[in-house]
Amino acid sequence: MTVLAAWLVVGAILLLGLTLHRTLVLWLNRGVHPPVRDGTDLLLSGILPGLALVGGLATALGAVHLLRTEVVLFLAAIFMIWRRNDVLAIFIDLGSLAVMGGRATAKGNPFPVLASAAFVGLAMVMSVTALFPAGSADVWAFQIPLAQSIVSHGGFVTPQIDSNFYGNIPLFFNVLFACSLLFVDHWLGPGLLNAAVFLGFLLLLTSCANRWRAAGLLLVFFLIAFQSFFMPGAAVPLTDLPRSCFSVAAVLYLWRYFETSRPSEIVSCALLLGGAVGGKYTELQMVGLIGLALLPSIYRGKLPFSLFLTCLTAFLSLAGYWYAKNLILLGNPIYPFIFGHPGLSDQWMAEYTLELGRAFDPVNRVFVTDFTTRQGWHDFFFIMHDWFLDRRRYAIVALILIIGALIASFRRIFVLVATTAAMFIIWYAVMFNHIRWATPAYLLYFSTAYIGASLIVEKVAASRAAQPGGLIFETAARVRAAQRAVNGHLFAFAVVLVAVVIFCLPAAKFIYRPKGQPYSWMEQGVMNVLIGRQKLDDFLGAQREGYIVYRYIAANDLRTVFQPFDTGSTLYAAAYTGGRDKGWLLPPYMFPESEDDVNAFIRRNNIHYFIRVTEKRELLADRIGAAKFTLAEKTISRMLPESTLLLKDGFGWELYRFDGFSPQ
Repeated sequence: MTVLAAWLVVGAILLLGLTLHRTLVLWLNRGVHPPVRDGTDLLLSGILPGLALVGGLATALGAVHLLRTEVVLFLAAIFMIWRRNDVLAIFIDLGSLAVMGGRATAKGNPFPVLASAAFVGLAMVMSVTALFPAGSADVWAFQIPLAQSIVSHGGFVTPQIDSNFYGNIPLFFNVLFACSLLFVDHWLGPGLLNAAVFLGFLLLLTSCANRWRAAGLLLVFFLIAFQSFFMPGAAVPLTDLPRSCFSVAAVLYLWRYFETSRPSEIVSCALLLGGAVGGKYTELQMVGLIGLALLPSIYRGKLPFSLFLTCLTAFLSLAGYWYAKNLILLGNPIYPFIFGHPGLSDQWMAEYTLELGRAFDPVNRVFVTDFTTRQGWHDFFFIMHDWFLDRRRYAIVALILIIGALIASFRRIFVLVATTAAMFIIWYAVMFNHIRWATPAYLLYFSTAYIGASLIVEKVAASRAAQPGGLIFETAARVRAAQRAVNGHLFAFAVVLVAVVIFCLPAAKFIYRPKGQPYSWMEQGVMNVLIGRQKLDDFLGAQREGYIVYRYIAANDLRTVFQPFDTGSTLYAAAYTGGRDKGWLLPPYMFPESEDDVNAFIRRNNIHYFIRVTEKRELLADRIGAAKFTLAEKTISRMLPESTLLLKDGFGWELYRFDGFSPQ
């Protein structure tokens, strides 16, 4: 029921966003004929700009502490009633899309039904995987607490959480998370909202093609959705993937503007760019890249000054608040970088800057990132091949499509290719500490490949019309003749069969011969949950360290539990029980001051339960420090003779009840 409630909330947010976007597009494109390509395009491409508009509205309400359930419901109801014709048009477009798909299927075209099945199937898989509590501590330490803080305050405070750094960075996507938490107080809401962002991006990319959109969606799935690089984080309440989707979508809208010159396209670009920059400082790079791409149009006068001001207003309405707030309150718009870091020590900032500027893995610190040297360029191309191309069939297919598009339509694809290359170079030169910081560049790489494929199809169609002869066209004509010779439905059945074999054969083989996981993006055991072979709780208990113990603690409301061996104990205990911490565990940084303080420490903190870990002891000692590990062991050794074992899991975790000190 929580999944259904969360999807209903996300669906309502999407409907509001689509209505806002439709209203804006029709206003911007007045006088343009036709104002939109068609209703289908407006529907497919409107999800991300719509979410950006919802986020902008929520930011405005949060700035004056009116981001509250009753206020949001009232304003949304008023707007939907006022724009009821637009709401009706959205449902009409949905119906038209279904009718067109049905007609195409009836005529023997299998692609609409395949694309619909793939989309629904992907949404269902993401709904299930969203139920898995995230394994990243950042979710429970920062992302969810930030969204909960926004909800509890009805808006923004300074700092938003008890962290001078994370409490003052741009929070656009946390505002979107808060919009879902207003109505469903569970981390599943933000997770499914992230899934909607990812699905919306896939639809936007599909809409960029002028023809064969249903078949194009299958190609998008092949290039992006079934990759282990993107899919695992699609339904996790982190901001990296949605921020990347917004950033790359801004580039796609820029490309659409160059193709159509419609004002709504460049304004949508500005909205999405504002959302991306409002979510993370690193996306300021995209402002420069898009600005460089627009310079020729501005110089030649093709971008009217009034439209430029509209774009600037749209951008600042989403991104401006966070930078203005930091400038006014902290004296630094990009706090804590470059201009000062009040509240953070110079030593902390120096260590953090060093961490950001070098590879996390010491093995990768041998690579030179200085592009003024020959070795720097050599290492850059080595990393591009080794990390992004080698043994990756999706990436090789994408590279072939990009090269083909450069040959077929160099002028139309050049902006996308140049932007992709620039993003990879910036990542390597400035942010080469982890591959995940390259997510926007890699996502744009595959997006460019898809648009390249559509341009190749257009070029072939145009060449065929202009020059009907030639070996390629004669071969294509023979294929079409053979298709007409065969019954249309038989041909459709063959296409469906091939698609099912490609996409579903791994799953079918897994059902009968389970071994490993059928798809590369799946965590070990996920498929068992999807097909109902294993319950979710059993899966999490087998895969997540501490899950069984923390669930037991919450279910029995045990207080206070001493768990010194898990530095994220309070975070994960909350994660596995809906996202809230009710004070079950002693904070992981609390230890006795010395061996002589052990008894007093136990009494002082009213410890009645403790967790003992019997495995990975050397790793734990290294993680929390040898001195603290020794104190933790002394404390547990003092309580253990007078304790009762309550629970033991498969990871060497043991939960004990401390029965109290025996009378002396």
